[in-house]
Amino acid sequence: MVATVMPLPSLAAALVSSNSNCPSSDAISLRLLGLLAEGGPESAAARVHVEGESMRIELSTPGEESRQRTVPTTGDCDSLAEMAAFIIAVWLDAMPVGTFSTPGVPPREVRHKTKAAGEADPPDTAFSTRTLLSGGIFGLADGLGASAGLATMIGMPNLIESVGWLLEASMSMSRQITVGQGTARMWRPSFALLATLELYRKRWLLRAQVGPVLGVLLVNGSGYYANASDTSAVWGGDVGLSLVRPWKRHEVWLRLDTLGWPQGRSILSQQAPSSANVIVPLPGWEVRSVLGFSLGIP
Repeated sequence: MVATVMPLPSLAAALVSSNSNCPSSDAISLRLLGLLAEGGPESAAARVHVEGESMRIELSTPGEESRQRTVPTTGDCDSLAEMAAFIIAVWLDAMPVGTFSTPGVPPREVRHKTKAAGEADPPDTAFSTRTLLSGGIFGLADGLGASAGLATMIGMPNLIESVGWLLEASMSMSRQITVGQGTARMWRPSFALLATLELYRKRWLLRAQVGPVLGVLLVNGSGYYANASDTSAVWGGDVGLSLVRPWKRHEVWLRLDTLGWPQGRSILSQQAPSSANVIVPLPGWEVRSVLGFSLGIP
């Protein structure tokens, strides 16, 4: 009896990286197996970066000019992986004869280049300076009840791969609190610097955020014998999760986040000497639901 052993194909020698799991670097590499001659040149590095409804493919090889192309993210993840692999293979000019070539002109021979001593490996990390200008309307709930407000934001969600930053300013409607014999009106505009992380990316995105918040507490009393006002700065934290629908370079999103104000603040009403002062503590937390739109700037 004669046994025949067929060797399993190895992954493409060209280094492939992707900032998304749709398509993933493994899916692209598997499709390159049938397109790249002998696995492709070992010195080639391909980077795939998905931004909303567009996919940017970059290819660099030592001693040659880098190539870049942006295509729309139409189709499912398998189609995107196949499209990226096809573009990379065409650039490397290693397509099988008759697959993608000018009639009568066979593909050029792939020449493997040996990396020079001391030469650094090509970078794997993808950077993006795509900036989003955002605005939204939110509803909030805390120990005082419900209210609404507006928020404006600027950020780079994919500064380093799926990690980015967000700067946010928000302002809710004034709140009224009965304290003693009068009424206190309160405002708390807030400013947050948040780190963002994409947890999931396909047609929809799931993006988490966390960071510190600075609030400016403004209180004004009315209905008292002697009205007074006060201003106080408070620090807090913000943790949130956004459901995002990319649209071209823009985004529509719905976010749910929780703000905590660990520095306790209270409103004091000084009564007559014969009566005790009235102290009403302010809520140390709030929950927000924000609906917004982000304008993408290249």
